[in-house]
Amino acid sequence: LVRNESLTNLLFGYTNVTALGWSAFSTLLCDTSSITNTYLSNHTLERIGSSYFFSHEDHIPSSFQQYLELNRQNQYDAPICKILMSHSNLDMTPLFQCNLKLLPFVLAWFERARSCRDYVEESITKFERRELSALYQFIHGLPLLAASGFYKHMSTDAHSKKRKFDQCDK
Repeated sequence: LVRNESLTNLLFGYTNVTALGWSAFSTLLCDTSSITNTYLSNHTLERIGSSYFFSHEDHIPSSFQQYLELNRQNQYDAPICKILMSHSNLDMTPLFQCNLKLLPFVLAWFERARSCRDYVEESITKFERRELSALYQFIHGLPLLAASGFYKHMSTDAHSKKRKFDQCDK
């Protein structure tokens, strides 16, 4: 069920699902052990349980209902929303290996993440702080690349100005 991309309803006979059972299904819907595992969790399952539970969702734990609702309402952005709901600090270090090439994708990801503010229980200010913190961490992790690009640009400008000055003397 983890790699499921088509099953939306999982119906089983009337049984008394224990807290341990709901916990296993909750991990299936949103594995919070890492950001990657959260991203790879199931985002297509919308309903689970017996036909009795479909009409009486008060027997389903609230966190579980929240993941199912997210899959029903916002399946396209569900992975982003679940990551923001489950991970307060977004570690940018795995992205450093691609240098600044991923910066536009990081910015686009946070733009899409704005649609998740209804699901993430935090203020707009706190949400924006998390965004700025992650971007700062991303840029801060690549200071030599940014600095060398700046100084290369400055050096190129200085050489072209000197060349123009030298040509004026002739």
